[in-house]
Amino acid sequence: MKKVLKAIMAVFMVAALVAVFAVGLAACNDDKDVAPDTLQLYVPDGAPALAVAKFIAEKDTLTVAGYKIAVNIVPANQIAAHMAKADGDIVIMPANAGMNLISKGAGYEFVCSNTRGILYMLSLEQGTVTPADLAGKKVGCIGEGAVPEYALMTVLEANGVADDVDVQFFADGAAVQAALKAGTIDFGIVGEPAATAGASKGFFTVMDMQAEFNEATDSESGFPMSSTFVSEALAGEDGFVEALVAALEDNVDYIAENAAGMTALLQGAGSTSAYPAASIPRCNVGVYTGADVDDAIADMMDFFAQK
Repeated sequence: MKKVLKAIMAVFMVAALVAVFAVGLAACNDDKDVAPDTLQLYVPDGAPALAVAKFIAEKDTLTVAGYKIAVNIVPANQIAAHMAKADGDIVIMPANAGMNLISKGAGYEFVCSNTRGILYMLSLEQGTVTPADLAGKKVGCIGEGAVPEYALMTVLEANGVADDVDVQFFADGAAVQAALKAGTIDFGIVGEPAATAGASKGFFTVMDMQAEFNEATDSESGFPMSSTFVSEALAGEDGFVEALVAALEDNVDYIAENAAGMTALLQGAGSTSAYPAASIPRCNVGVYTGADVDDAIADMMDFFAQK
């Protein structure tokens, strides 16, 4: 009888061990199916959101160094607050504003610029306007205290007309266009995609601010606008920045190949902007790094520090 009990106990023990092993094996297999950690990315509405269009389109499959990316499109006037509060693991925002927050203690590091300028001057009359033509005129512009102001004043100063132009700043492109339509300003500077979309409202593009800036500064790099910043913790992870840059580069090809679908895609993710296919190449989306970008950002910081 004792032998029978021992045999029964042995069978139970073997069965228990097999069950434990099976559970452990299943757990190991399940680990492979567990979704990677998700990072929060904040980006202002408008052209900057184009820099992460592929992240939105492939949100269920795209990963960066093992992380999924959740894109949050927010009003442009709120993006600085999100960075200041460290809401995002990754934040895309104006280069000078981001660097200013870092100088005040924000725990982020600069990775790259995503656009080299998206500014165009509009008029109710068709033609081409030079900086010299602006003397004695009223020019409305977005971005007081930000990159657009720096770009415009650099162009005006280089052409000797800074004191002869009445520059007025507005909260956004819609306000600039409204003032232009009302006749309270002669010309208006807005960003893409609003500049291209303005054609349907009777506006004409009369100046490419990027080209004028390059002429004024004897450069070819334009001026860095929206830029990518990552938390210091992520910046310290081996391979993360390189993987992020590679994903941003893949996105450049993606938006070029899918330009016609950008409005539906980004509005589906919370954008309130329209993205006409014709505006995509004029947004100058790319991944810009190196000495040219660093020098341009330093020059911008000096410009605002002296105001």
